[in-house]
Amino acid sequence: MGRPHRFLRLTAQQDNELRGIEQNPLLREKVRMRARIIRLSHQGFSLEQLAQHFGRNVETISQDLGRFEQHGINGLGDGQAPGQPAKITDEMVTFVQHKLAEQRVWNCELLSEAIKQQFQVTIQREAIRVKLHKLGYSWKRGRYSPTKAPDPAVVEAHDASIKTLKKGLWTANSP
Repeated sequence: MGRPHRFLRLTAQQDNELRGIEQNPLLREKVRMRARIIRLSHQGFSLEQLAQHFGRNVETISQDLGRFEQHGINGLGDGQAPGQPAKITDEMVTFVQHKLAEQRVWNCELLSEAIKQQFQVTIQREAIRVKLHKLGYSWKRGRYSPTKAPDPAVVEAHDASIKTLKKGLWTANSP
């Protein structure tokens, strides 16, 4: 018996929008192809003809038309990628950027602790490192290496200050 023919009817405005999408080289090829499919459907091409022309499955063409009917232009884009959503939110990124602007030394471990304290969310050090690189930050490894062994009496007297310095805070010792 065969499939029933399925044609979309577009308004002049929709056709112009789809033509613009089809001709925009900045958009993904899949989105542009879907716009062509919808415009050709409007011109009377059947599902089988569209599938043959684009080298795609008839069901896929039908899904493309259905998504356009349901969601309009927004239906041309791909859906959300599978997987967990990112743990580092935009609010956390802003928080980290403010922290990095402070006059002190930060590393990924310290930023992880600050995020945990502020947002009650544990973010792994490596995830923070990757996000910082994506944001355009770069750094060199900070080193704590005294030139000679410190006097144990001085270390004991200034143990709290040394711990603070190791965490990257710039403070002056009190007399």
